[in-house]
Amino acid sequence: MACTCPHHVHRNAVCKHMAAVENAAEEGTLDAFPSDDERLSGPYTGYDKYGTVDHTYWTCENCDAEATRKGALTDCC
Repeated sequence: MACTCPHHVHRNAVCKHMAAVENAAEEGTLDAFPSDDERLSGPYTGYDKYGTVDHTYWTCENCDAEATRKGALTDCC
């Protein structure tokens, strides 16, 4: 994750913007990509085995399919 604010750019440190996005993602309140399909939920944050943010993914509520691209779930069930 990256931010273009001066704090992050010049100090290469986690800024308040990055912290806010991470907190919202963990709490499930981040709605950056609203879904027009009610059976799809996400994006969720995926982590690697070291606990580092690795990817985002969406889930189909009907069949529990997961995909890193929201469009890949359009014909899942």
